[in-house]
Amino acid sequence: MDVVAKESPINDENNRKKSGYFISDNLSLFYYKYIFRNISRMNIMDSDIFYDKYIADDFETKYVPKIFETVCKQYLIRKNRKGLMDEIFEKIGKYYYDDPIEKKNGEFDIVTQDDLGYIFYEAKFRKNPLTENMIQNEIRQVNQTGLDCYKYGFFSRSGFLCEPEENQIFIELDELYQ
Repeated sequence: MDVVAKESPINDENNRKKSGYFISDNLSLFYYKYIFRNISRMNIMDSDIFYDKYIADDFETKYVPKIFETVCKQYLIRKNRKGLMDEIFEKIGKYYYDDPIEKKNGEFDIVTQDDLGYIFYEAKFRKNPLTENMIQNEIRQVNQTGLDCYKYGFFSRSGFLCEPEENQIFIELDELYQ
């Protein structure tokens, strides 16, 4: 029924510690995140007050940006299936890294792997457009990990205040729905 999906990092697919299951159906996810655990409160409150108190802030700052990442990933998959990517990728997903010497680890949410290597994408669901400084900070973050990347992609809800360089891909919200 596609309610639950398994997700593994594209760079370590057999690692059980980094693989996990998550609710992939948006309606079910919304229900269990906000309604199920607060059902008794919801039954004794006005619906507007309940929304403002238990849903509004988290919904805007965490839930919708996470769903935006999923929409961006689906966009890339659709373009890849139609052959509209510059390089057709073979894998898409999260990329995990561990650096025991520096005692750093982390993940990148949208990464594609093709014949040339990896493209790291960042999805920003912000009210303000992305600036050159923000983009360079994201690129610097990838470079500091020592990961091999030949292009950087950026999705933005509100657009960009700069032009993409040769190794950058900029995708605005309007493009996702064409």
